[in-house]
Amino acid sequence: MNREQNFTNAKETAFTLAEVLITLAIIGIVAAMTIPTLINNYKKKQTSVKLKRFYSTINQAIQLSEIDNGSVFTWNKEDQALDENGDNISEAQKNSSAQFYNTYLAPYIKTVKLDDSDYKDYYKRVYFLDGSMLDLQNGDCVDFIYDTNGNSAPNTEGKDKFRFLLCLDKNLNKFYHYLTPNKAFGSYLQEDIDSRDKALSKCADDGRFCTVLLEVYDNLEFKDDYPYKL
Repeated sequence: MNREQNFTNAKETAFTLAEVLITLAIIGIVAAMTIPTLINNYKKKQTSVKLKRFYSTINQAIQLSEIDNGSVFTWNKEDQALDENGDNISEAQKNSSAQFYNTYLAPYIKTVKLDDSDYKDYYKRVYFLDGSMLDLQNGDCVDFIYDTNGNSAPNTEGKDKFRFLLCLDKNLNKFYHYLTPNKAFGSYLQEDIDSRDKALSKCADDGRFCTVLLEVYDNLEFKDDYPYKL
């Protein structure tokens, strides 16, 4: 085979510029369609891991604290501090939340710091070693608002913030922990949510209630029908 024939065969087997551009365009379209899904699935898994770790950490801390402080249902906390209009008194609420946390949970949890200097509300904030954080609010129960990525956006309940309750009164548990009344720590507002469909609908309506879906029905994992993109 002479040089001219080799050149002709090479031309016949090579891709044209148009073919290369079309191939690159197809790859780009496929990537644009699949990469957001892959990223969201990764975020779901990452968030699920942090939620499970947090949930386990709090429950373990409660169990350890009960050895030193008695049953969780005998623990003390200050009543909710409200002004004459029924609004939270910020400093009093922060102090009561911090006192409760420091007394019953802090000795059993590894954290970076307990602080409220960058938060102008009535919560007490706890920073964890993995970059997540927890806001504590003193109410009828103690609200645990867990943020899986700390101060980073979106800071939205149901996406990166997830609300749990620690109730010290079994009578309150019948209301707040409708499905697990003998359990002090659990998801927020389980009343009348006795099926996954109801929990899914409630979560879609209000991100504060997504922990019912996640904890009670989905093992703290994000299923395909989870109503929010993380």
